[in-house]
Amino acid sequence: MPPAADYFHQLIMDDLPAASADADQLDAALVGRGILFAGKAMPAHLRPHFFTLEERRRLEAAAASVLRAALTAERGLFGGDRERLYAALRLQDAERRLLRIHPGYDDAVVWTRLDAFPAADGVFFLEFNHDAPAGIGYSAAMTEIYLELPILKRFAERFCVAGDEPRPALLAALLGAYAAFGGREHPNIGIVDWTDVRTSSDQVILRDYFAAQGHAAAIADPREVELRDGRLYAGDLRLDIVYRRVVTSELLAKLDETRHFIAAYEARAACFVNAFRCRVSENKAFFSFLTDPEQLAFLADDLRQTLLQHLPWTRIVVEQSTRLPDGRRIDLCEHAARHRADFVLKPADAYGGTNVYVGSETDDATWANALTRALRDDALWVLQQRVSTPTEVFPIRQPDGGFAFRPMKYNVNPFYLGGRIAGAVARTSESVVINVSAGGGSIPTFTVAPLTPRA
Repeated sequence: MPPAADYFHQLIMDDLPAASADADQLDAALVGRGILFAGKAMPAHLRPHFFTLEERRRLEAAAASVLRAALTAERGLFGGDRERLYAALRLQDAERRLLRIHPGYDDAVVWTRLDAFPAADGVFFLEFNHDAPAGIGYSAAMTEIYLELPILKRFAERFCVAGDEPRPALLAALLGAYAAFGGREHPNIGIVDWTDVRTSSDQVILRDYFAAQGHAAAIADPREVELRDGRLYAGDLRLDIVYRRVVTSELLAKLDETRHFIAAYEARAACFVNAFRCRVSENKAFFSFLTDPEQLAFLADDLRQTLLQHLPWTRIVVEQSTRLPDGRRIDLCEHAARHRADFVLKPADAYGGTNVYVGSETDDATWANALTRALRDDALWVLQQRVSTPTEVFPIRQPDGGFAFRPMKYNVNPFYLGGRIAGAVARTSESVVINVSAGGGSIPTFTVAPLTPRA
């Protein structure tokens, strides 16, 4: 019995006209279901990402344990002094004011998406995406679309195929936070983000799901909501839960236009999920504390080892002496200048793959200029240990309707929803910067196992 991916690729080669028709069906279904990015069909491959059950369990166990350790560390860093932590991360005054507000429930992170690089010897998590990540709606709808493809039905004659449906866990997480907030039964849900955001179709999928589950739901722009009589409204709909999709850094740049939205958070006029305080552990500079044994002395041994095992060594770009994972003491900037192939340089507070410099893909002059910029910038940048990017062969549709099988770089992004891992998406790219915003693609994940032949 060939491996799952090899067998799927053989099905393509055995009937190229049928596979081409399947690819056409996939593209049409993506458009028809509104699975779009920047107004076009989400870039995808005919083959989804396949997990074995062991691979899935390993990823989920690592994701849950590393997030638990990170959130525990956040509470204890600098002796629990939040203001020192805010200062170390160079958070703006406006953001600090938001972070000081208790949202009405205790969980710092109700839901998130983790960026993982799975490898034979373990799993590395390069980022936490707590601050309004997209993908849950896309994941659920793409799973349904792929299961309807004739080629996947033929594949399922030889393999057991289990897809992801993270939406129930997302809704349960929102309702759990709302219950802790002290909310009433059967709340209305507002998905709040800019109207022109490129992932708006992901929000439409979720709004329709919430409505199908009996919750009045609306998508609203934070500039258009209103605080009236102590409650937050989108038009005539009272918002009990704000499913926050607007990115904090963008919100802070438009405080004058979003006064009602911010005032509603300050007054607890609605239950905001995630609360703004999730931003601390999402900040990429936060990893510099999580991968420094001297900063983690207060943690239990198992939590400390989990962080050091699953997170890439990271340091804030400042003139400093520090230790490498092997214990050698170095001058950070001098070492990074001489060993650029070992590192990735990126802003601590950015998303979408912007301004990411992969040392092995960057020439000396560009790298030197980027390091200088990072040192002089008022905002923090980080140097992160370069982690080997996993690759996998995927079928690439050709202009003539055929397929080429090419190695693609990929990562896997599990969803943490209300205390557990519930589903994942995979992203692929020819570039080492794997991000849909940076030209990559997104595909659903399936757990597969060979069917046992009947006697």
